Order: sequence, then structure tokens, then C-alpha cells
Amino acid sequence: MGRAALIVVLGLTITLTILRNVLYQRPLEAVANTSNYYSHVMAKNVAHSAINNYLKKLYNNKSLRGVFPEEDMYVDDCTDTVRITSNSSTTSVGDTVLVTAVAHYGNVSKTIEVMLLGTTLTIPPITAAVAFPGPNPVLDLNGNPLIDGNNHDFNGNPSSSCPNLPGVAVASPTDSTNMTNSLLDGNDEDHVIGLGADPSVHVRETPDPSTYLDPLIASSNYYLPAGTYSTIELGTQSNPVIVHGTGNLKFTGGVVGHGILIVDGTLTLSGNFFWYGMVYVIGPNPEIFNSVGTNRIIGGVVLGGSDKTARLRGTADIQYSCETIQNVLANTSNLLTFNMLSWFE
Repeated sequence: MGRAALIVVLGLTITLTILRNVLYQRPLEAVANTSNYYSHVMAKNVAHSAINNYLKKLYNNKSLRGVFPEEDMYVDDCTDTVRITSNSSTTSVGDTVLVTAVAHYGNVSKTIEVMLLGTTLTIPPITAAVAFPGPNPVLDLNGNPLIDGNNHDFNGNPSSSCPNLPGVAVASPTDSTNMTNSLLDGNDEDHVIGLGADPSVHVRETPDPSTYLDPLIASSNYYLPAGTYSTIELGTQSNPVIVHGTGNLKFTGGVVGHGILIVDGTLTLSGNFFWYGMVYVIGPNPEIFNSVGTNRIIGGVVLGGSDKTARLRGTADIQYSCETIQNVLANTSNLLTFNMLSWFE
């Protein structure tokens, strides 16, 4: 009997010891698992932060290349390294760029690889020297302005390098008839020239700028709030830019621009304004208004929105130029962007 009791006691003691060890070990394992999970999460979050940070930097500087180590940049006690490599030192259309981020937290590492393809933002072709997509266009001429859809070179000289376009493009036969009659009634037919007979007003399908301008606005080099501007140069022939303005934007003199001008509101020209490229005037009631002085746009103009007006006075000239437009499309660096080919982690 005594021997049996001793065996029972010994068995119970061993069982309790094992149970105690198991109960003691489980919290340790839980702590280890929790700590390991936390390290994985932190490494992943830092890798995501690093890759997104350098994708933004690469977007702003298409030639960014190299190895970029960081310490405690996003989280204390965490390091990461970003590598940007490419088959070209300066990104062009068709080039691929590989961005790799490796983050370390504790004894855990996380790697993300993103492959990008260089491409360009899409802009529909210019359809006339001045295009009115949509209904209710108003063209109000006074003095000696000229809207010329015949092709010109960069300096405004006639050129046969591209086909001529209409002076004005509208969306419907009704708009074409109404505008033509208005120009004839005012003896202004010779102020709108280009393809076909004067006045050169044709029906052309011109895409609504609201369907494609947002990416360009997001990529703009300059933002101009409502106000008056003079004696400034925006871009150059070799380095055209994207300019976005809002409200009533007024240029009073000594303004030269190269590239793409987008005005959400009213564009007022008041003397010695020269723009080489495309001008888009958009918004609920977009208007381009020329009051006095010599103002010239060599390229093309598009007025979007439901009720759009072009009021040209004095000696304002709007001349179509495919050479100028092609130069803008080829050399505006902010038109270059990236498409994501793959994201691996």
C-alpha cells in the first residue's frame, strides 16, 4: 500500500512539474511570437514607406539613380536601403527603372521591388488654331485680330511641314453655321483663316479637356493663383514647362512662355504676351480676353466647359504651329511619367 502511494505521489509530482513547465513556456513562446510579428510588421511598414518616398523622388527627378541608405528615417531602430537602377542614366520613353527597398527591424528584413516603364502623358491632337469642344461657343472679334489655322513654324512663318487646320473648330453644324453667319455679318471673315474658305470654321471632334488635363495639372512646373503678372519668362524653347493658373489670370506685358498653359477661369491678355505651345482655358465659364497690345499664341488654343468665350481685340494673333506643338510634346520633361510594370514583395 505504501509503495503504491509513493508511486502515485511521484507520478503526480512529475505531472505537475511537466504542466508547470508547459504553462511557463507558453507565455514565453507567445511573447516571442508577438515580438517576431511586430518586427515583421515594422520592417514591412518601413519598406513601404521607403519605396513610396523614393518613387515620389524619382517622379520629380527622372534621372535619380544610386544607393540610398537610411537610418531611423521612418521608425526608431530601423534601417533601410533603397537602390534605383536602370539601363539608362536619364529616363526616356521605353526605359525601365528598378526601385528596390530593403528594410531591417530587429532580426527581420523586408524587401520590395518595383519595376517602372518610362512613358508620356497623353494629350489629344490640336484640331484648329482655336477649338471649342462642346456647345455654346462665343467668338467676339473687334479691331484687327487674326485666328490662323494655316501651319506656321516656331517663328510664326508659314510652313508646309504639316497640313493646315481650320481657324476655328466647333462641335456641331449648328454652332458652325451660327459662328460663320456672325463673322460674315460683322465683316470679320478674313480674321478667321485656315483650311477652306474664309471664315475657316469647321466641325471637328475635339475631346473635352476635362477628360485629360488632370494629370497635366498634377505635373505642372508652376502654379499661378488669380492675379496680374508681367515681365516673366516661363520655360524656354529647349525646356518647355507646364503652367497651371486659376481664377482671373491677367498678363500685362513682357510675358514669354513655352509649353502648356492651363487656366481654370479667365485668361486676360493686356499687351506683349507671347506663348509658344498649347493654351487650355477651362472651367464652368472659361474665357480668353485680349484687351490691348500685341499678343501672340503660336501653337493652338482649346476652350473647354459649357459656355466658353474668346474675345479678341486689337492685334491679337493665334497661329497654329505643329512645329511648336511637337517641340512641346518632345521636350517638356514633366510630360514624362512612369507606368508600373510590377510590384513584388
